[in-house]
Amino acid sequence: MGKVRKNSIKNRIYNYTKDKYYFNIQDLRYYLEQKSIKYTDENLKKSLYRMNKDKVIYDAGRGWYSIIKEEFDLDKRPVKKIINLIDADFPFLEFSCWSTEQLKAYFHHLPSQFVMFIFSEKEFLESLRDRLENYNYDTFINPLKTEAEKFVHFKNQTIILRPSITSREPRDKHFAKIEKIIVDLYVESNKINLIDGEEYKKVTSNIFHNFRINLADMLEYAERRGIKDKIMSFVH
Repeated sequence: MGKVRKNSIKNRIYNYTKDKYYFNIQDLRYYLEQKSIKYTDENLKKSLYRMNKDKVIYDAGRGWYSIIKEEFDLDKRPVKKIINLIDADFPFLEFSCWSTEQLKAYFHHLPSQFVMFIFSEKEFLESLRDRLENYNYDTFINPLKTEAEKFVHFKNQTIILRPSITSREPRDKHFAKIEKIIVDLYVESNKINLIDGEEYKKVTSNIFHNFRINLADMLEYAERRGIKDKIMSFVH
C-alpha cells in the first residue's frame, strides 16, 4: 500500500478492510463514526479511489469493495449448446440460461444429476418446451416440489423453464451471470429442493471467499426476487 501516516484516513480504511472479503461504503462510514474518526466525504472517496487504483481494494459494484483480486470466471460451456439452439430457433427471444453444472467445482457433495434453468417471457414457455422436447430434452414449466421428484427418473439433463423475473437481471447476452445464479440457486433450493441449506452455504462460501463478484448487482436482483435480506446474511 506504500507509506501512509498511522492515523491517516487511508490507514484507518486499510485496518478496517484487511480482514473483510467485502464491505460497502455505508458500513465503512458507520465504523469511522463509531471510532470517532473525523473525515470528509471527499477525503473518504479520494482514499477509496487511490486504494482501488493501487490495487489494495477492488470494485465490487456500486458502493461495494473487496480485498479479493480475482474476479469470478463462470464456465459457459455447459449451457452454450442449448443457448445456440434456442437462439437459432427464436432469434428475437429474450431469455437467460444457467446450469448447476457450471457450479460443480464449488459443491461439497456433487449432485447426481445437473439441472438447467431457462428464464424467458411467460407466454413463450410452452413454445420453448415443445421445441426443446423435439431435441429430446426433458423439460418442465414452472415445476413445484412434487414434480421435482420426477427428475431423478430421467437420463437426460433436466431443463426447467421459469418466467423472467426482471429485464435487469445480471446476464451476458443469454448467459446468466454468477450474481443471478447465486440468487436463483437459493430460490430453487427452497422451491424444488435442489440442494439443502448447508450445501448452499458451502457453495456460496467457496465463491465469496475465493473470487470477487458484483455484490451490488446480486443484491439488486435479490431485492427484485424478494430475498435480499436472506442473501445479505450469506454475504455477512
